[in-house]
Amino acid sequence: MVLPHERDSIALAVALANTWDVLNDPPEHLDDVEMLRLILRAFGLDDEAEQARDGDLAPLRAMRDRLRTAFAAADEAAAVEELNALAREAGAIPQLAPKNGGWSFRYGVGRRPLVDELAGRASIALLGVIEEGGWSRFGLCAASPCCCVFVDRSRNRSRRYCCHYCADRATQAAARRRRRAPTT
Repeated sequence: MVLPHERDSIALAVALANTWDVLNDPPEHLDDVEMLRLILRAFGLDDEAEQARDGDLAPLRAMRDRLRTAFAAADEAAAVEELNALAREAGAIPQLAPKNGGWSFRYGVGRRPLVDELAGRASIALLGVIEEGGWSRFGLCAASPCCCVFVDRSRNRSRRYCCHYCADRATQAAARRRRRAPTT
């Protein structure tokens, strides 16, 4: 599993969505609480990592599938509908709270289940992407058979692959096809 370079809620949403990857055997990355804690710590969510339990895995996988549904939606309205429902069900009411000597948004009132905190954080971040840049910023990796998602943050909206590994793999495959092509 490749984590995005960015360390914000948008990248967290992408990382959670990409915990299912057909290029791996088995494709499930969110198979134990230690992997979940590793992901959360990579995004500076140390408190959430400490509260993570085995019982959080199944609800987080279901939430992940809903995030992926927004990326694969038929249109922008369907993506917004799915993300709004996810945020609403999680009780995602943003509140600024102290964290590590600074401030961080929490989603919901008081102590919430981990899945609600992450669903709120991820859905609100992805809704913000749609508001600012449109659903066209959501992408599915073009390197078959990869099924990972990404948010295109490039200026010219040219991103086609989830990570540099898939981009390299696709480039090498294209080069092999050109070498095998008959010359006339």
